[in-house]
Formats: sequence, C-alpha cells, structure tokens
Amino acid sequence: MNYTRYFLPVWRMCFSKACVGLLLLLTLPASAQTLHLVTEEWPGLIDDTPQGPAGVLWEISKDVLESMGYEVKLEFVPWRRAQRLVLDNVRDGIVGLGATEEREVIFRFPGEALLDSETAVYTLREKHFQYENLDSLKGMSVGVSPGYTYSSEIRAATHFEKVNTPTIESGLKMLLLGRIDAMLANRDVVRGQVTRLGIADQIKASEKPISGGPVYLVFSPETSVEFLDAFTEALKRFKSTGAYGIEGIR
Repeated sequence: MNYTRYFLPVWRMCFSKACVGLLLLLTLPASAQTLHLVTEEWPGLIDDTPQGPAGVLWEISKDVLESMGYEVKLEFVPWRRAQRLVLDNVRDGIVGLGATEEREVIFRFPGEALLDSETAVYTLREKHFQYENLDSLKGMSVGVSPGYTYSSEIRAATHFEKVNTPTIESGLKMLLLGRIDAMLANRDVVRGQVTRLGIADQIKASEKPISGGPVYLVFSPETSVEFLDAFTEALKRFKSTGAYGIEGIR
C-alpha cells in the first residue's frame, strides 16, 4: 500500500490549520488571548458592582468576545483616562464610546454598534417643562457631563448655560436642589438612577430626545482590520439570536 497517499492529505490539513491559527494570532490586539478593556461606570448600561462588571453594554461585549475565543477583563477608570489608555495602546478597547469624526480617525471602530443610545432632557416634574427643541432651553442652566461628546448643535449652543455635573447622581441632586434647571443624560442610565435614589416621581424626562446615536466597543489604534471584521461579524451573529432581546435595547 502506498502510505504516502494517505499521509500527505493529513499533513497538509494540519499545516493549513496551523497557518490559519498563526494568522489569527497575528491579527489580534496586542494583549493576544486576553483582551483588556476599560470604561467608566455608566449606571444602567455598565455598572461596577461588588460581584464584578454588570449591565447590558458589558454583557454584549463579553459574550461576543468570548464567542470569538477570548478571555475578557474590564477596568473602571475616569472617562478621559479610559480614552487615553486605549489611544496609547495600553488597553485594547473602550466600552460605550459614541462616534464622532475625530474619534473615527484616532480609534478603530467596528462596523456594528453595541446598541443605540438616546439622550433626553431631565427637569423637575413640578416645573411642567416641555422640551421641543434647543430653543426650549433658552436662559436655563443645564447640567452636562464633562468628557462626554454631545451633538455639534449642543456644543455650539450659547443661549443656555452649560454646567458640568461630575456624575449622573450628582446632576440629579443638583436638579433637586435647584442648582440647575435641567440636565442632559442617557435615558437608560437615569431610569436606573432615579429608581435607586427613590426620586422617580420627582424627575421628568422629555418625550422627545435631544440627541441619540450608536454606542460602540472601540479598539486601540494598533488593532488590525482582520480583527475588526471578525468582531463585526460576531456581533451581527449575536444580534440575530434571542440573547440580544434584552430590555432597553432597541
């Protein structure tokens, strides 16, 4: 019997698999099989709990990357530092970043967002404020979060005062104390916070959003196109399954 006939196909198959494996390794971010992600706590969407990270943004990111064969670690740091760590390739990715022209140049964005985020105007219910457009905020002091990127219209607006609120919770407290007239924040985040603080009956969200857009898991500048494409496809597959049917995702 000619054993070479049977040996060569097996040898070629093993060699091909080894090459594929090597190519995959070469296209991974710098930390290889363990991906080190960063973010800032975004209550309701991504939470830092005693039991570990929680929230829909974390669950989607973790499930998709684990389906690709990675171990995933998440570190909570201030928002600006999180962006710097990823820009400097010290960490592999940042969870919960919105897209802007500037960010799309300096970060590596996949072709699919984790979910869509919506920002509403929050006021005291007793004020009976009705938001229609940015002109509705004329003469008001409005709480905004430093380090977060709002729409160009909001950034350019000069007919209302923008007041930095370090956290969503501090902004809500400022609103209750009358130190600001309104606050701009994510619907899902505020929904969780007002429930936790027991003030849901005192705070009103505008029916009309002030802005909105997709939220991404964004990767460091050294991340390869091959990895981004693989992540995009894995995220699309995840969204096509029942696992994506989580309350709050649209």
